[in-house]
Amino acid sequence: MATSRDDRGWSEEGQRGFEAGAPLEAYEAIYRLVLMSYRYRCAITGEQFLPDVGLIHPHLEVVAIRPRALGGPLEISNFLALEEHAAKAFRAGIIEIEDDYSVVVARPQALDRAVAVRLHPGGRLLVPDEALFQPSPAHLAFARRANRGG
Repeated sequence: MATSRDDRGWSEEGQRGFEAGAPLEAYEAIYRLVLMSYRYRCAITGEQFLPDVGLIHPHLEVVAIRPRALGGPLEISNFLALEEHAAKAFRAGIIEIEDDYSVVVARPQALDRAVAVRLHPGGRLLVPDEALFQPSPAHLAFARRANRGG
């Protein structure tokens, strides 16, 4: 008879880390919905790209504002469509987004010049027209705190 834990470390409990998360189809649906909601434009630079028929867009990334690994939800208000250089700057905390969608260059000396010259005029994030699809202020606040070490 098997015990709940034997001398070799085996147990009858299910393995952790292999638990079913959201199905791949859910990630693909969010990815496509984000790109369509932003009309294939980078939210930070405003650059327009053509839709792509492949699974992964060659110029745009769908970036989690609050990463899934840190409790971010799999919902459209937690994602941005960003071109690769803007995505890198956002992930690194070089670019932050305020609750009113103003774009702040938190560390100007670290911003790649290629991104700096392409920031959207007016310093505001481009957001989807549909309010439900717009970035959540709570997720934006989380990203700012995380970037500032708080």
